[in-house]
Amino acid sequence: MKIISLSFDEAGYACAIASSIKKYFYNNNCKTNFFDYLVVSMKSINEILELKNLNLLINNLDLSESHIDTTIVKWSNFHKLISYHDIKNNSDKSDLIHFKNKYLRRYIRLIHYLYEENIIFFIRYGKTPENDIQQFFKIIKNINNNLIFYFINVDYDTQFKENIQYKNIENYIYINFYLINNNNTKHTDKYFEILEYNWDFVFNLIKKNNDYILNNN
Repeated sequence: MKIISLSFDEAGYACAIASSIKKYFYNNNCKTNFFDYLVVSMKSINEILELKNLNLLINNLDLSESHIDTTIVKWSNFHKLISYHDIKNNSDKSDLIHFKNKYLRRYIRLIHYLYEENIIFFIRYGKTPENDIQQFFKIIKNINNNLIFYFINVDYDTQFKENIQYKNIENYIYINFYLINNNNTKHTDKYFEILEYNWDFVFNLIKKNNDYILNNN
């Protein structure tokens, strides 16, 4: 069983999902997955999963130095796929080569998990359109029809206080942390705020579903 972050399309939220998974479930002892520290749209997640040409991962990269000592890297071949933390400003050619090789390794690791794992729980922040999730399920099933997987949509919405139910999507779960967090967050920075969410609730739910699957298959 694996838990894999599908990130988000805004900085702060994106990295916090992977960090929460690593901290609270893997005790910071797991390999980094492809989407962990990238800002990514759901459309681009599907584009990556349908990728046929690995050259698209290492070509047409748009680099621009930021004010926080890191270089922003945007993949021009995809809808929205951005790295904010992987390359320092004033980098040289070897840094870019390392970056490309790193994401090729992470891509191969992701595909390996899809083929080799029996159960995967994917976690993405923010409300996600139903059609994008349906496409995601279709792609995963085309890769490995025997894989049992869940799409867990975590959110923090103070206005919408009911669970979203996509009844046409099996194994979709929506969790609004606003309903279970008791307003215990202390940080204004989104990254640290999300790390303080009630992740025990999420991982207990994952464990419950995982145990059910193992006991009934």
